[in-house]
Amino acid sequence: MDIWIVLVEDRHADVDALPFSSEERAIGEARAQVEGNARHPESIKWDAQMTTAARRDGWVFYVPYSEEGDHVRVVKRTMDEVPGA
Repeated sequence: MDIWIVLVEDRHADVDALPFSSEERAIGEARAQVEGNARHPESIKWDAQMTTAARRDGWVFYVPYSEEGDHVRVVKRTMDEVPGA
């Protein structure tokens, strides 16, 4: 069973991981997290490009929203699967 995890990495808070049962719901929440956490909306990089390696690692969404590295990403994972095993 596949799941999508929204990872919120903000220097003003702990890293948060929010699991979802669909990619659409995860990306919707990721967008909401970006909009809610960005202190300077002009710093949101909605068009940020993901590397081939990131896509290979399961990233399906990535948006940095500050100059200090704060960002939200969504990764796809399979339940009970150990990556690299």
